Amino acid sequence: MAASDAVLLLLGETQSGKSSAGNTILGKPAFHKKTTRSSKENATVFGRQVTVVDTPGWTSHSITPDRVSEELCRALTLCHPELHAILLVLPSTSTFGQPEWRAMEAQLRLLQTPVWQRAMVLFTHGDELGGLPIQEHIRRQGRTLRWLLERCGNRYQVMSERSGASEAQVAELFEKIQKMMETNERPREIRDQMYTRLRREVSMKDARRTWGGREEIEMTVVHDGKPEASRRTYIPKGFPVEPVGLKPALSLVLLGRRKSGKSSAGNVILDREEFRVDVKTSRCSAGRGRVSGRAVTVVDTPGWSLFGLANAKEVRAEIGRSPSLCHQSSKVSFLLVVPVGSFREKDRRAVETNLGVLGGDVWRSTVAVFTFGEELRGRTLEDHVEQSGRPLQWLLDRCGHRYQVLDTNTGDGTRVNQLLEMVEQL
Repeated sequence: MAASDAVLLLLGETQSGKSSAGNTILGKPAFHKKTTRSSKENATVFGRQVTVVDTPGWTSHSITPDRVSEELCRALTLCHPELHAILLVLPSTSTFGQPEWRAMEAQLRLLQTPVWQRAMVLFTHGDELGGLPIQEHIRRQGRTLRWLLERCGNRYQVMSERSGASEAQVAELFEKIQKMMETNERPREIRDQMYTRLRREVSMKDARRTWGGREEIEMTVVHDGKPEASRRTYIPKGFPVEPVGLKPALSLVLLGRRKSGKSSAGNVILDREEFRVDVKTSRCSAGRGRVSGRAVTVVDTPGWSLFGLANAKEVRAEIGRSPSLCHQSSKVSFLLVVPVGSFREKDRRAVETNLGVLGGDVWRSTVAVFTFGEELRGRTLEDHVEQSGRPLQWLLDRCGHRYQVLDTNTGDGTRVNQLLEMVEQL
């Protein structure tokens, strides 16, 4: 494919303005407004051959029909010979909250293709913003939209209906797509150097930024092992980056049965009351903070039940989506939370079934975390394991005998730091 070509895939909810955006990008009425089947159209835009693939929209407050999901998957076959950009279309006139994210995440998962390194948010109906800057619109929307933008590398573009404005916005869109394509074409080790340097630049300025807004910084891009001239880029405030010389960002996914102390363990790790412990966890949620100089994301998940008190299908679905809440550039590990006490064959089977949702390699990145450590009452954990029998020994074998004990009532900064060091060595 010629360097000047680009293949773009439009994804979004019904009535989000995907088809109109496709028409604006191509500069012609290529798509109908009521899209029922995926289709593609071509045009020459600013001297480059552009292919746009339009798709039917999903719904966030009702069940998306199977035919829509099938058409989204079929759309990938139309992105020939290579997909360069995924435009996640969001109307600037509506709210993007947890229901909208869950609907989007469910459809993106069906595509079974890498998304985030090629994703960009496209805000439609930009005229409706009036004089409100897009940055202020993003701030008002809340954490869910800001988290989505973070997953997309903070790449976004506004598109208006006015012809004069839309032409300039399309030019900006292709400039951003071109930069994204250039980055994705670099060897992986070079990209890693770029992102590492970016994180260090940001943390030198302010390692403890809060959520919201954008910060413009100078980024020295490494190309072919040599630094290029500095270029400007944008990253969101709150981007969990590590200061120079400190450890890389970590994401920890908490897994375990109901009332195992997952939420309490998450609070101990983050050293604050991030997760509610007085109500049942029914959906995945993420908390972020800095722990012993590290940027840490903790993802709490619903617990499974040995006695039918939780919907097994919903629990496994939430476990399956838990990695999507982890920070994009962090090291992801799983903390299997086991309360000190009895661990029998029924527990072992439940662990095997529920962790199986995450694939056979999950054990390579898993650490056992024993909660309610005060219940050991002076015994060593080794004594406890030996007395507990084969099921618990099986679990520790699968974890490579990586484990830590946490007192979820009082917390223990030393043990938390030991746990994080153990995770870093995985």
